[in-house]
Amino acid sequence: MKHQHSFVMPIFRRTIPASLLSVTFIAALSACGGGGGGDNSAPTTPVALTLAAAPAIAPANGTTGADYVPAVQFTASKALAAAGIKLVCDGVAVAGKTTVSGAVATFKPDAPGVAANAQCTATVDATATKDAAGTVFTGPTALTSFTVKALACPGGTANTPPSFNGAALVAACGNVFVEPAVAKNLWPGIVNGIQAALEMDRKVYGQLQSAQPDVLVCQSGSCADYFAGPRRRNVTLYPNTYAGQYVAPRMTVVLTSPNWTQNPYVLAHEFSHVEVATRTGGKHVPAWFDEGLATYIAGEPICTNVTGKGIDDLRKLDLETDWVAYTGPEDVFFKTYCQARAEVAAWIGKRGNAGVVQLLDAVRQGQSFAGQYGAMLTQ
Repeated sequence: MKHQHSFVMPIFRRTIPASLLSVTFIAALSACGGGGGGDNSAPTTPVALTLAAAPAIAPANGTTGADYVPAVQFTASKALAAAGIKLVCDGVAVAGKTTVSGAVATFKPDAPGVAANAQCTATVDATATKDAAGTVFTGPTALTSFTVKALACPGGTANTPPSFNGAALVAACGNVFVEPAVAKNLWPGIVNGIQAALEMDRKVYGQLQSAQPDVLVCQSGSCADYFAGPRRRNVTLYPNTYAGQYVAPRMTVVLTSPNWTQNPYVLAHEFSHVEVATRTGGKHVPAWFDEGLATYIAGEPICTNVTGKGIDDLRKLDLETDWVAYTGPEDVFFKTYCQARAEVAAWIGKRGNAGVVQLLDAVRQGQSFAGQYGAMLTQ
């Protein structure tokens, strides 16, 4: 809204000579352009905003093997105030955000990125790309076309995918099976999480002796109920055992969510159970040790802010059935897992990772676990 201001002009009584009156009037006309003496030059045309003469574009056009979360970048002919890049993979627009720094625009997809083997095309969003003067982008908008890399499967036998409620799981790769509802752009994170988990286990065990177990990944509650049971815990199933309705024909790890950030650590925890079973030949080790070792290796469950003990004596939780029943309540769950982790960590602090390997080998040969482990260190 414009504001009107009232001014009271003071009255000055002064006589102006007639000879000066005409001079003043002519000057006023000249100042207003009425005398033809103003600037008649044409307005300056803004310099066009286009791609740089030799634009730096990433990924380069024709790239095969771009990352699953590809950052697309281009350089403009001058500094940008705002920019937009559109990324389409397998015919679907990828959600993300474009930022600018000087003349460089960068688009980064929202996690979890795009699917393996996706065919992608990136273009400049011309209407959203402007310089500081507001000049809109002009010229060709095509940036780059590229192919996302394939999944690096962790190994394992490509078995027949299991089913639930009449629907078969889908093989993401090898023996990694996902519920059909799991979006393809989540598959790389799952498979990469398996690779990361195996590396965590190797830091303690060295070369792994166990075969890659089946990995089943659920999206829905009904899938989790069927494969992991009503508690919907991530779980390791030994051959011919079950937690829900599914009877595992071989070593199987079940993840009840495809995109939980802790999944690589959960996998490392579960793979540790598989390795213990393999190294002992299936012979018994106490549940508190098996769970404490898995928690120590994986850092899952997280014990950073957990204080106090979950039980007065871990040795009361010798059987896995006792462990599962006792750790049902959330507070007891964390305290007991972390108590077992602390005990195993103290033991490894004295014996080293080699001590774990030697202990499991001794159990396999029929020696007493208690005799090889020795006295508890944190009870």
